[in-house]
Amino acid sequence: MTQKERRKFPRVPVDWSAIVETNHSSLEGEVKDISVGGACILCPEEPIAGENISILLKPPEQQSIPVIGEKVWSGFFDIHYGTAFGMGVQFIHVSPEDRQYIADLVEKKRSEYLPGP
Repeated sequence: MTQKERRKFPRVPVDWSAIVETNHSSLEGEVKDISVGGACILCPEEPIAGENISILLKPPEQQSIPVIGEKVWSGFFDIHYGTAFGMGVQFIHVSPEDRQYIADLVEKKRSEYLPGP
């Protein structure tokens, strides 16, 4: 039996950079998948932050997108270059223009995976 998908918005795999702001420093991370409502982000260590996390999404060759997110899950993962901290972030503040920009980028990426007519 498969687990029912609980996300409101479909996610697409991406390979974007991100800057995760903490109270004490900035961490460079990798966005592994994204939707209009959230993202999966890997960091070299767990960010020490309050309830909300300030993130600068950096799609390649595109404008950066500032968002405020809330961590909804997290854990450590073994990946090709070692262990990374991964977290699912739900976006809780994104400007309407940036939300539309994310939606356009997600739709473009989804169309790359869908078979043509």
